[in-house]
Amino acid sequence: MGGRWWVKWYSWVILVVHVFAILIFTRGFLLTRTELPYYSHCSDVSQSPCFTSSNTNHSWNRPAVDRLVIIVLDAIRFDFVAPSVFFQEKKAWMDKLSVLQKMAFSEGSSAKIFKAIADPPTTSLQRLKGLTTGGLPTFIDVGNSFGAPAIAEDNFIHQLVENGKRVMMMGDDTWIQLFPHHFNKSHPYPSFNVKDLHTVDNGCIEHLFPALYQEDWDVLIAHFLGVDHAGHIFGVDSMPMIEKLEQYNLMLEKVIKVLESQSEPGGLHENTLLLVMGDHGQTLNGDHGGGSAEEVETSIFAMSFKKPPTSIPSELDTSSCKLDLDGKKKCTSSIQQLDFAVTVSALLGIPFPFGR
Repeated sequence: MGGRWWVKWYSWVILVVHVFAILIFTRGFLLTRTELPYYSHCSDVSQSPCFTSSNTNHSWNRPAVDRLVIIVLDAIRFDFVAPSVFFQEKKAWMDKLSVLQKMAFSEGSSAKIFKAIADPPTTSLQRLKGLTTGGLPTFIDVGNSFGAPAIAEDNFIHQLVENGKRVMMMGDDTWIQLFPHHFNKSHPYPSFNVKDLHTVDNGCIEHLFPALYQEDWDVLIAHFLGVDHAGHIFGVDSMPMIEKLEQYNLMLEKVIKVLESQSEPGGLHENTLLLVMGDHGQTLNGDHGGGSAEEVETSIFAMSFKKPPTSIPSELDTSSCKLDLDGKKKCTSSIQQLDFAVTVSALLGIPFPFGR
């Protein structure tokens, strides 16, 4: 009898320990979020002690740019964009986006390369949600990647529409899942056939260049998927990946030329901001979703077509610099992806998403 009682007692102890372990895991790793049902409004600024009557002609702040072009290159690693001098060893996939480096390091250019730090989970849907709301999606949200519900909380896209901005979208159809009624024009393409490296990209290119000559949008979003798919199927160190990066380099070179050609005073893109960015990185095997440095480190390239400011105060300059083989200093900065929605909202002069 004594032996049986000891076995039962031991079994109960093990059961209790397992239950507590599962509870700790689900409450710690599988976090949940509470989405606030509140939205920011232009009128909110009137409640600020900093409000003056001179603010009445604008929203929360005076807009710094009139139009915005966002080109999302899915799964772009930081070492796809930054010069190879920033890394211990040069790899075959580095320095392929040479036009971005050329513009960022040309004297007198208003362009800069940033290392953008994402937050896990580093899957496209969760990163788009984080970029537009300024919030932190959780790992349990990954289950929504295959048929996501529309975003209900306040977000950057909602604020654009509410403040009269016309938004055009092309590429990855995840945007349509998240924002089904927000775009004036949209050209979505299915995103889950990872063996298809070209359909989404070719569709983006088909619609992107004609749109750059049109006046019927204020914010243009083009989301390319070829690098993400090439990584999943072939890995980073592969010819299909290098060919994709070279294709993107030619595409971006043409985009910059088109924008520059219309950036003269009174031109269509006199005050346009170009952002070329990734949503997350990827491992050498093309995987992403976790929190390793390869997966969370991506890039944002920002370019204005106006003359740059004479200098940046030293306390605001977070640049990291290296010397290239010619002894020329090349500098990049860093930014948290969580700050994207607030930063771009401020540049466009619209309210920040409420959660930020």
